[in-house]
Amino acid sequence: MRAYSIPLMLAALSIAAFSAGAAEIKRTLKLYAPKPVWSHLDLGTEGPTHGDMRIFEGAVTGENGIKGVIHGILITVGIADGKNVHEDRSGQIHVDLGGGSSIVIAGRSVFVDNSPEMAVDAPQIRAVIGGTGDYIGATGQVTTTRNADGSYEIFFEFLN
Repeated sequence: MRAYSIPLMLAALSIAAFSAGAAEIKRTLKLYAPKPVWSHLDLGTEGPTHGDMRIFEGAVTGENGIKGVIHGILITVGIADGKNVHEDRSGQIHVDLGGGSSIVIAGRSVFVDNSPEMAVDAPQIRAVIGGTGDYIGATGQVTTTRNADGSYEIFFEFLN
């Protein structure tokens, strides 16, 4: 009985240490994006339907003179109807910061009343799923907030 106690205790300590370390923010990055250029592909039945796509591209700037381009594809996965006033979109977003450095984002976002863009001052949180160059192996989350003028604030919290 006692032989099982030590391995179980070590396993529990390892899990606890890994969990605590995984939640620690290692660095942050704040970017600003002026209003992007949007395109809409109305796929399938005319009007808002599953699979419709919104594609965007825009410039980004950040601290320490960072400049780059953000590209994204959002696919409608949940339709606003009489009971639900939100449209859900699943996205894949790529932020190219030049010199081989990029950040890849994925996740769901919520849009009110089939709006082409996010609601003003309603932050959306998505996962950082990777990167290259200065952001190789990046993980964490990104919070995107649309401003009243159509621009966006993009705040990254990296775990590594």
